[in-house]
Amino acid sequence: MPEFKADPFGCLQRLGNVYGDIYRVPLPFYDVVVVNHPDHVGQVMNCREGEYSMIGPAGWITHVLGASIPMMEGARFRERRKLLMPMFSVRHLSKIADTVADEFAKRLAAWDRFAETGEQVDLQHLIAGLTMPAFMRAMFSIELTDNEIHQIDVDTRAMMRTVAAPFFLSPAPRLLPGGDNPVQAYRRMRKWVRQRVDERLADPVPHDDLLQVILDARYQDGTPISRRDAIMETIILIGGGYETVVASLSWTLGLLAQNSEAQQRLFGEVDQLDGVIPTYEDLGRLSWARACFDEGQRLQGHPFHPRFAMVDDTIGGYRIRRGNVIAVSIYALQRDPRWWSPEPDSYDPNRFYDKDVASARPNLAYMPFGAGPHRCIGSAMAYMNAQFLLAMIHQRFRIQTPPGWVPRHASTFSCTVQGGVPAVLTRASAAATI
Repeated sequence: MPEFKADPFGCLQRLGNVYGDIYRVPLPFYDVVVVNHPDHVGQVMNCREGEYSMIGPAGWITHVLGASIPMMEGARFRERRKLLMPMFSVRHLSKIADTVADEFAKRLAAWDRFAETGEQVDLQHLIAGLTMPAFMRAMFSIELTDNEIHQIDVDTRAMMRTVAAPFFLSPAPRLLPGGDNPVQAYRRMRKWVRQRVDERLADPVPHDDLLQVILDARYQDGTPISRRDAIMETIILIGGGYETVVASLSWTLGLLAQNSEAQQRLFGEVDQLDGVIPTYEDLGRLSWARACFDEGQRLQGHPFHPRFAMVDDTIGGYRIRRGNVIAVSIYALQRDPRWWSPEPDSYDPNRFYDKDVASARPNLAYMPFGAGPHRCIGSAMAYMNAQFLLAMIHQRFRIQTPPGWVPRHASTFSCTVQGGVPAVLTRASAAATI
């Protein structure tokens, strides 16, 4: 247990090297069965009726706080997911893409004050200041005040830490009054989202945003998603659509800055945009940017993706009992030398850019957005945001990290970079036209 708490990423990787593709880890309140082979991972992640549930024994909470798709299983889950899929369709993303890119451009302009000064900045903090306002414009068609951005950031992180704490991926939540109290954070967030939902319900004018898709959705009998569930879906989308992208982009930018060949190739790809803000139609021209993001997510990883066994089963000849916690170590899976040689710990976007190389490994050797029916519903938007930001940042700036610095994992729900990403910004030659 002390070893796991000290290094949950490397610990499960080392245990896998000793005990193989499936083994049991005793923890204080429960044992965890860890599966590391893509075949075993598929058996857990691809179940259709909730045999391996994301929420497990905490399902009762949906009757108190409301339900969102990560909290649902079986037919109920499939029906809800089908209702919400249109918000991340090509049709809808193409509608909101210009709004997102416009917000990125506006916020990126503020970075100019750091360029050529030699001042060291924290890219992870700066990226958070880009993604939160852009996501909220796409979600609610509103522009946040600086105070709102700060408060939502604080509350989102407090709630994420609470989700991670039962699996020993972050410290126990602070329950006394204060800024990071998760109960107070949830109440503030719920109140803020409820106000946005109620304003929209009282306003008959349609909007081209994510909230409108939730409120317009109708079940087969014509009934809408309940107000309580609409609020919970929105809260979960904010958490999933904001902090996770901040973490993944922070890893990508930190690693890119240390790989001059990959970075120069990205500059070359970005030059094709001729200095203009990218559009949704440009995403196909930013395939190297996408590969850079994928490779950043691969090395970012996650130590512990849990599911709850709701039935007795057998995985790889190993008996699974109902109530067991089953975990996939994304970190170990995505650095396994069987699938990622040579040099599985090195940053090489060609692993994804080269289609022959990518197709040669098992599908579930890489799963930054999960897999199966519960695969992240917003992955297409995450890729759009990442490709936009990687392109737009490198249109304006060159990024240099300190000599000897390497990104290290923070034990947070989204696996941010510990201590942030220190960097010095200089202007790129194409920046003047942006």
